[in-house]
Amino acid sequence: MSGMETYKETDKSITEAFVDHIMKMKFSKLPETVVEKCKILFLDFLGIPFKAAELDSSKILMRSIAKEKGKSTVLGFGVKTTRRNAALINGTLAHSLDFDDTHRESSIHPGASIIPLLLAFEPDGKSFIEAMVVGYDVACRLGMAINPAEHYARGFHGTATCGLFGCIAAGSKILEFGAEKIENAFGIALSMAAGSMQFLENGSWNKRLHPGLAAHNAILALNLAENGFIGAAKPFEGKYGFLNSYSAKPQPGKALEIGKRYEVLFTGIKPYPCCRYIHPAVDLILQNPLDPEEILNVENVEVKLTSAGYKIVGEPLEKKQNPKNVVDAQFSMPFALATSLLKGKLTVSEFTEEVIRDEKVRRLMKEIEVIPSEELDREYPEKWPVIVKIKTKEDETAEIVLRKDYPSGEPEDPLNFDQVAEKFKSLVGDKIDVDAALSFIKKLEKREISELFEVLRMF
Repeated sequence: MSGMETYKETDKSITEAFVDHIMKMKFSKLPETVVEKCKILFLDFLGIPFKAAELDSSKILMRSIAKEKGKSTVLGFGVKTTRRNAALINGTLAHSLDFDDTHRESSIHPGASIIPLLLAFEPDGKSFIEAMVVGYDVACRLGMAINPAEHYARGFHGTATCGLFGCIAAGSKILEFGAEKIENAFGIALSMAAGSMQFLENGSWNKRLHPGLAAHNAILALNLAENGFIGAAKPFEGKYGFLNSYSAKPQPGKALEIGKRYEVLFTGIKPYPCCRYIHPAVDLILQNPLDPEEILNVENVEVKLTSAGYKIVGEPLEKKQNPKNVVDAQFSMPFALATSLLKGKLTVSEFTEEVIRDEKVRRLMKEIEVIPSEELDREYPEKWPVIVKIKTKEDETAEIVLRKDYPSGEPEDPLNFDQVAEKFKSLVGDKIDVDAALSFIKKLEKREISELFEVLRMF
């Protein structure tokens, strides 16, 4: 069974465990810390589509599918389209800056698919939070069970695949499905789980679509299940189920632990708009700045990180040292570190064609070496450690050695509501009434999501 644990007939299956968890979730039982974290994650999500709407990929997406009229709102554009198309566009926009939340242990971005799905249904605030919690729990537990490194090795993007099932869980809660309909929705969605890492080949826009497609496809699966369409049984643990088909070494026990903790509390927030595997190294550079003279004399920067991260942001090194476009740059450790060293910051404004072509940045990228570490692999995915070594021409015998185990924004180094509010303001600018939006989020459990779109009406 390709690494699968053996199930006894008396054991509860993963599907049963997920269904049971969805049906038992109640807002009234959620701790205040969970409710408040949901608000922070929602706020973190909410600003991204407004800035992402400026991208060419977003404008092309709008021209391609937003012509269908409907009642669901597209953030950042202020237009209405069908529920499925709104979920697709909002999910794509949410992921297009690579600035969305990250669950470290599953290596996925849960909010970019789950929140757009919930916005499409426009529930009341309590139901929104309730469904958001259960969606994150399912997506993240499944991401841990699939074994992130093995999932990547097969070429799959867990944000897309696991995000789909998180959307099914969240949507099932909103629609108040019983066990049979939830099982059918999961079973139908099994045939929709996709998302290829091949986008790394040429810095394509495919990855931006992944959460949007997950939310869109989940709504289709939910519609089918609601009307009695029969889905595949044992969609997670079956012989050709998700775990066996999408990973060589799944860890089903991690899925069966659903409900032991709230995964929203273990979801991190990005301070930089690039691949999360880059973040600990950027933290080290920005938190331990060199003076201008030292930067000019940098001879070599060596970055050690986990193999899972290396394959995405460090390999092949020659290509990572020579990004061709913004997506390439978002997945280039050399670009992020060279830019951070030279600019002293790493914001959306740095991920542009102009900075990519900057001769100083390009020259410094050649001095940055990225190396996978078997030693650090032993700590993954519980930690995402990096070690940065910097040598300068002034003293070749000495080197600066820095280490960080968790990116900033993780539970071990969290960002609070006010800090995320600053990120939100930097993304929306003067497009909306910021104070009204922040006030709405703070009182989310007492509001209707339909009211939010009036608050977010663009000037």
